Amino acid sequence: MHSTSNENRLSGALNALDAVLKELFCVSHAELWLDSTTRRLCDLDPEGGADALADALPAPMDGSGDIRTVEDAAIDPEASELTRLGLRFAVRVPLGLPDDRRGALLLADTAPRHFELADRRRLAGLAAVASELVCLAIGHRHAGEREALYRLLAENSTDTIVRGNLDGERLYISPSVRTLLGYEPSELIGRRAIEIVHPDDIEEFRRSMEDLRAGRVDLLVSEQRQRRRDGSWVWLEALIKLTRDAQGRPDGYVASVRDISRRKAAEQRLSHIASHDLLTGLPNRSVMQARLAQELSRARRLGGNFALMVLDLDGFKQVNDTYGHEAGDAALRCAAERFRRTLRAEDLAARVGGDEFVVVQGSGGSTEGAALLADRLIRSMAEPIAIGERRIVVGLSVGVVLAPVEGLDADALLRAADQALYRAKQEGRNRRHLAEPSELTVAAAALSESGATA
Repeated sequence: MHSTSNENRLSGALNALDAVLKELFCVSHAELWLDSTTRRLCDLDPEGGADALADALPAPMDGSGDIRTVEDAAIDPEASELTRLGLRFAVRVPLGLPDDRRGALLLADTAPRHFELADRRRLAGLAAVASELVCLAIGHRHAGEREALYRLLAENSTDTIVRGNLDGERLYISPSVRTLLGYEPSELIGRRAIEIVHPDDIEEFRRSMEDLRAGRVDLLVSEQRQRRRDGSWVWLEALIKLTRDAQGRPDGYVASVRDISRRKAAEQRLSHIASHDLLTGLPNRSVMQARLAQELSRARRLGGNFALMVLDLDGFKQVNDTYGHEAGDAALRCAAERFRRTLRAEDLAARVGGDEFVVVQGSGGSTEGAALLADRLIRSMAEPIAIGERRIVVGLSVGVVLAPVEGLDADALLRAADQALYRAKQEGRNRRHLAEPSELTVAAAALSESGATA
């Protein structure tokens, strides 16, 4: 028979586990359920308080390893037992125990809620730790007091666990910080997280922590870059929970911190794909339209001009027809790279379809400056393009409009620049045409007439 001391230690550890689960998932009920045989081996009361909740969840405790979630028992026909207990939400994740022993972590609440994928992963990680604890107990090892269990959970978590005071100073940080940031835990104790937050993220992080300290929020998720010990930056996600003393007064926080660099990189790749042409890497039509609207608004508000150009490759169809689409794609990539080298950082070149491009020249434009830029773009295409052993010649025609133009919105300006491109091609190709005032007057009149008709 085990000693009363061992029983008390295990009870304290399990109570601490319940408290951790309640804090992390903000639920009214959090329990470790074990079958009767396993409970006896762990020196627990055979009449476990979690049995009623375990029995109320749909499907038997078969150890299949699946997380069972009831987000709203009121609309789940298999969850009537939960509603009888006054519960609306419940989650069960089985423990991985040897020798056909069964156990689970159980969460429940009186209100329905959505259980996010991140919550499922976090609960599965804690279930793995709980499984180890139960195995240790079965093997006659002491689980320890509440503080020991908290430390065991923290130090076996892939997330970094942080305990801090209301001033933001770290009082405890788990060993996984060595992998996360490259520091020894002792190097960060007594220091504030904001000291190593990226300058661009400091204000938002400061406001979030001020809201937490003031009690305006009890739980927040913060994303920011922090500086590693080697000077590099890493994207982190911190789930930060306000803690309170016995009188209910805020006394600090507990945070679970993880590396989200891969997720951020994936988000950036998706954003780039959504806003850029896959073949040339240039911004696409939607980015060009947003930039054109921005330049038009700025020019009307502050004065000044900018140039809008529509570009079309001369002879591109013949390249496709003669050498195939691979050669055509290579010509488009080469043209895009030459445009990049010709433009300033503040200018924008976008591919809007086929062999057609649009250039938005930044602020401070003039008729002379626009003409010079158009000529440089044309000259950039003068050198033959090497495709394998072939050297092919592709010219460039450019239609130019100096904006803003009274009476022309962004779409009308694009049409005017496209009309100027048409005239450049009529005049012999491989040249520019700057829209004349009379041409723009006609365009404005046409827009006004179409508006009146509508």
